[in-house]
Amino acid sequence: MSLVDTTDGQALRKAQVEASLKLARTAVIGGIINAIIVATVLWSSVSHAAIAFWTLLVLGQGLVRILHARRLAKNDYEDLSPSRDGRFIELLATLNGIAWGISMAIGGLDATPGVFTLLAMLTGGMMGAAVISYGPLPRAAFSYMIPLTIGSIAGWLLSGNPLATTGTLLILCYAAVLSRSIKGNEKVFAEKVAREQALRESAETVQLLLKDYEAQSADWLWSIDREGLIVAPTDRFVEASGRDREALEGHALLSLFEAGHEYERLAEMLRKRQAFRDLTVQITVGGETCWWRLSAQPRAGGRMQGVASDVTAEMRAEARVSYMAHYCGLTDLANRFLFNETLGRAVKRLHEEELTAVLCLDLDQFKSVNDTLGHPIGDRLLCEVARRIEACVQEKAMVARLGGDEFAVLIERVKSPEEVEACAARIIDAVDQPFILDGMQVMTSTSIGIAFATIADSDPTEVMKRADLALYSAKTNGRNRFAHFQIGMDEAARERRDLEMDLRAALVRNEFTLHYQPLVNISSGDVVGYEALIRWQHPTRGLIMPNAFIPLAEETGLIVQVGEWVIRQATAQLALWPADLRISVNLSPAQMRSANLIPTVVNALASAGIDAGRLELEITETVLMQDSEANVSTLYKLREIGVRIALDDFGTGYSSLNYLRSFPFDKIKIDRCFVESLDHNAESRAIIQAITGLAGSLGMDTTAEGVETDAQLQALRDKGCTEIQGFLISQAIDPDGIGEGTRPAAQQGGSDGGSVEAKDEDAEKRNRAA
Repeated sequence: MSLVDTTDGQALRKAQVEASLKLARTAVIGGIINAIIVATVLWSSVSHAAIAFWTLLVLGQGLVRILHARRLAKNDYEDLSPSRDGRFIELLATLNGIAWGISMAIGGLDATPGVFTLLAMLTGGMMGAAVISYGPLPRAAFSYMIPLTIGSIAGWLLSGNPLATTGTLLILCYAAVLSRSIKGNEKVFAEKVAREQALRESAETVQLLLKDYEAQSADWLWSIDREGLIVAPTDRFVEASGRDREALEGHALLSLFEAGHEYERLAEMLRKRQAFRDLTVQITVGGETCWWRLSAQPRAGGRMQGVASDVTAEMRAEARVSYMAHYCGLTDLANRFLFNETLGRAVKRLHEEELTAVLCLDLDQFKSVNDTLGHPIGDRLLCEVARRIEACVQEKAMVARLGGDEFAVLIERVKSPEEVEACAARIIDAVDQPFILDGMQVMTSTSIGIAFATIADSDPTEVMKRADLALYSAKTNGRNRFAHFQIGMDEAARERRDLEMDLRAALVRNEFTLHYQPLVNISSGDVVGYEALIRWQHPTRGLIMPNAFIPLAEETGLIVQVGEWVIRQATAQLALWPADLRISVNLSPAQMRSANLIPTVVNALASAGIDAGRLELEITETVLMQDSEANVSTLYKLREIGVRIALDDFGTGYSSLNYLRSFPFDKIKIDRCFVESLDHNAESRAIIQAITGLAGSLGMDTTAEGVETDAQLQALRDKGCTEIQGFLISQAIDPDGIGEGTRPAAQQGGSDGGSVEAKDEDAEKRNRAA
């Protein structure tokens, strides 16, 4: 049985129609060109109307044929009907053949012998075109050729040409030859279709076997010919590649993969037809980077067959682990590990007269932003800061996030210290600009420490240590600035570490003491209470004032323990005094965030056996700025216990009136900066008048701090202030001197000799612990 006999008739018919449609455009364009030539040569000898009609007939059927072919090609011939569309093509072929037959007949009647000869040549060419244009569809070819042959014979017979008989015979012979060619082409075409069908069936059988294999495995098979072109890609291959089967089959396997070292190895193995195993190459699938692992063996005929697997998840996991080991997941900057590695390599590359600079920086008051606005805003701020730092450094510099709000910059081959200073200044200016996060304006600043490595002094650890010491210097000297490492900073750092160790031991060794400054009723002159102020009696350093150790306690977190000791000590002291006296204790922001604050206050009151209303806790506006919702909640819990709450340093913050609305304070304390200028500054007098008036309308007491002169006392009395404290009344005194320090204001000895101590008190108020 021949291949043609095994071919499905409907499939053959569809293939014939499809092949004919694919040739339509070329055939029609050729026919139009010939039609224009015929119309031109007949224009002078034939009726213009007849020529126009004939031309429109040829052009019309050609246009219909092209539109018909395009419509079916749009859906890749899925809507093609072999019988319907085949008959339509045959109808168009018949019309086309009739049109061209008419042209020959008209030419035989009216054309000159020369023109007729040209027509005969064109017509012969058009007959031959039937074999090409309609060859895959024999019926259409004959539908076109028969009327054309008849018209040609008629033209010869009507022409009166002495060679008419010869021309007629030649036409008949030519038609017979073409008919045989059409039948031969039909057979060849049918055999081709049959072979393709057989190949498809074989491929389907192979695919069934491959699918069974692939169903049991995560891998898939692949095969290429001797030219490196993919052969019969499996369904799993197609799916994994993210491409159409047509985009794989017959295309180079190497064209799928991205260039790189492994790509070059694969290309070499394929070129040499060598076996290989577990070669991992990169490929883009659906716009994403993926990785395949390939193995293969050579086959006969120069082919290669192998197995592939998708190892993208494995490679991404490895890449993620490597990334996490070297980069900050939040900011995408290098992390401390990668920075130290890079610094180590950089100092090894140093040459004579070269410098490598390290800039250590962190954000000023970042914790306040985190506590006030929340960690999501804090994280976004860190990302924005990272981008601004990157924009300020040169491309060769490395920017890293060391942790928290700490960043570092590494600059190699520095030409001069001024170059690094300029970079630091750019960073400070950039970070100092407002950040807009979720519609809110967030402000921060940065301090920077700078250290250099030279070929003679290139220990990476030492360079980082020096940059960190310089950073500490910049922060302690006002923040929002940069500082170079200087000789002697090591000693200062050791001194600070020693002080920190002593501070940790001070609580255990009971080295802290409390001094008390009287609070006096401005109307009666009676002492109504005291403010507890801490001192540190160091065994070797002597008496240390708060401004020397409170900032360190804040930085190390020891302020919470120190503050708890102050509360317990103050309440115990209060129990020894008359019941009409109260005591005022300052709370730090860190204490307000501590979960132990409420239990500490409750236990201290219970241990002392005193009424909660005798304890007054002072907070500053900074407390309400930081994590305000939680802190206000804590204040209400303290209020429920019965403790009095005072707002300290009122008027020096950002939105004092707003804080008065957020919580009903018992007292407002007027900051000493307004009291100091009371005698000569009308604005200070107006502010104090407004504060006392506001407090009175809200049912709150007012205490003026730092009163040192009788004129200030009288002015405050006139403004309606209820309480005062300051050197006019008494300096802070130890418990043993309370009897001397509790005399009414009228009996005190004024402020003589108090100016130096007053300055200490100013510093104390700015840095107090509790």
